[in-house]
Amino acid sequence: MYELKMIAFLFVRAVIKTEKFCLASNVDGLGTFDDLVFRYWLKEPDVWKTCFIQLYHKEDGGTIPLSDLISMSRKFSLLKYFESYCQIKSKASTHPFLLKHCGSFDEFEFIIYTNGKVGNNSALQEDDSDPLSILSSGTDCGKYITFDEAVDTKIFTFFKELLEYRDFLVDLNKLFAGGTGLDQIDQNIEKFRGSVTNNAIKGKLNNLKKSNLSKSCITRLIEELSKCDFDLYEEFLSKVKIFHSQSNEISLEGLIQKELSVACKVLPSVAKSFYTKLEKGIYEWRRKSGIVPCLSKNSPLWQDTVKYLIKERKEITEQELEKIAACGKCFSEQHIQRLCDDIKHNTSLNSSTNSLAFTANEDDFTPPHLDALEGKREILRFLNIRNGIIRNVLYSAGVSDSVEIIKLVLQKGCSLDILR
Repeated sequence: MYELKMIAFLFVRAVIKTEKFCLASNVDGLGTFDDLVFRYWLKEPDVWKTCFIQLYHKEDGGTIPLSDLISMSRKFSLLKYFESYCQIKSKASTHPFLLKHCGSFDEFEFIIYTNGKVGNNSALQEDDSDPLSILSSGTDCGKYITFDEAVDTKIFTFFKELLEYRDFLVDLNKLFAGGTGLDQIDQNIEKFRGSVTNNAIKGKLNNLKKSNLSKSCITRLIEELSKCDFDLYEEFLSKVKIFHSQSNEISLEGLIQKELSVACKVLPSVAKSFYTKLEKGIYEWRRKSGIVPCLSKNSPLWQDTVKYLIKERKEITEQELEKIAACGKCFSEQHIQRLCDDIKHNTSLNSSTNSLAFTANEDDFTPPHLDALEGKREILRFLNIRNGIIRNVLYSAGVSDSVEIIKLVLQKGCSLDILR
């Protein structure tokens, strides 16, 4: 469910903040970074990014210790992510999906995304204008961990020692092939073990005891590292980012509804029903097999959601307008046409009435009626009512049929002057 909600979150966030985007899930051949692939273009600044995202949800949140990052087998081991990084880089010019959807390798970013907190003093990226801040769902918007050799000495040492460990195993294999005795090999292992500081590597060396030393054992250890190109470890540490302390599964749902209210120009309470439909659409999209199109603004998933929004908005609006019709006031066609022309050419329009009052008793147009209209404020918002006089009306254009809806409102409302 965490992956499904992250798809919904990034999808809606992309609708709001990007010019173009595509979003894929569980792409074959990308190793641990296959959970989400998110490519997007930001107009300001003019930049493309392709994010390969590994999701790691901890039920209890909690802390991820540094020892997990510099282990060789734990879930959060950077070695595991480095292996996938090398795999993706080697396929960047041949993998069909990467070639078609992901752009150049320079635009690639490798993201470890978790609601847990990494217990390390690594540097934080703090610029909210950073193109990667679009990914953030935590309270520290735009902040993520990057690695610096001056600060993260244990992490850089881990990779240096992995390179030395791999080279040592290759040399050890040659000694076996050359017929060197076990005593001499054991001495070499003991000497190398003394130069290593990382506990995970020491643990591997501790298992290389004289009683169970064999060429097949050494070969197996070499194969464990065979997918890694250690000449790339510094490049990897410069490109990998850890978004930690992000929203958990429960918090994400509320955040998605908030983002939907912005994308659809509705109140969060109204966005809840749209969220349910969007989540169902994403669930069905993820279940498809074979070659599945990436999600984008043009996807049927989003177009269906927008159509649902328009349909629901029209139905609710027509019901609420019956209350306005009871006021017995009508706009002239001249006023309607002037307002509609302005709506077509403006994102927002501010209008006011200073002299025309409702004929209905003020008690007949009670705050609950106002609240009902306020709940549809993507159509129009009544900001101020005093003594039965509408002081201000703010309209925010949101969808293609806004003009037709506002015509309906005006025909059943009261006359007003347009302020340009």
